[in-house]
Amino acid sequence: MSIGSGNHDGRIVRVRANRRVAPATAGPRRVDGLDVLLRAPRLTDGPSWRRARLLDEARLRPSLSRGLDTWDRESSLTAWVERVHDLRAGARDGTVVPHVLAQASGDVLGEITFAIDARSGLAELSLWTARSVPHAVTTWSTATAVLGVLERPHVVPWVVAPVAVGNPGPSGLLARAGFEPSGTARLLRPYGGVPADHVVWRLENTAATRDHLHAQIA
Repeated sequence: MSIGSGNHDGRIVRVRANRRVAPATAGPRRVDGLDVLLRAPRLTDGPSWRRARLLDEARLRPSLSRGLDTWDRESSLTAWVERVHDLRAGARDGTVVPHVLAQASGDVLGEITFAIDARSGLAELSLWTARSVPHAVTTWSTATAVLGVLERPHVVPWVVAPVAVGNPGPSGLLARAGFEPSGTARLLRPYGGVPADHVVWRLENTAATRDHLHAQIA
């Protein structure tokens, strides 16, 4: 499962926001036989983050690669340190809400990140999970992370998730969370190294939406 985000060279773009959005921790919770939690990324996550990405290169690389280097180097411990520093800077200025999905033992199973637009408050969702992660865990973690963002109603009125037309896998997950397709953005960003059309899924921050996500989590 992977939904890429960022600008065309893959860097996180930050603008000044009026309000800080801090990542919260959820769990540990036992889901489908695994004890999992959502938490802020740590520098010590590097080895298990790298291992998960390398094991799933064929599935993750089309969405997540910046196309500037080999996947091995993009998944290096140095790349993780740089990413954590960028994510922490974004969290401090209120433009990024970063989470890792991890086992209670500490191993990283994926990432769920929101980029917040300072002017509109809109949040863009980017996520990936390892192939070994059960669907129930992906559903729980996505619903939990999205709900956490939406429960700041004055900050995030909408969440959007662009999905490459050649990568239909995330569509079912987004639909279960209550997202709806709102249109196709032509050549929005690369997928598999080539500019690609993306279906933009969106979710409005309403009481009904939040109730639905609470039900998904339960």
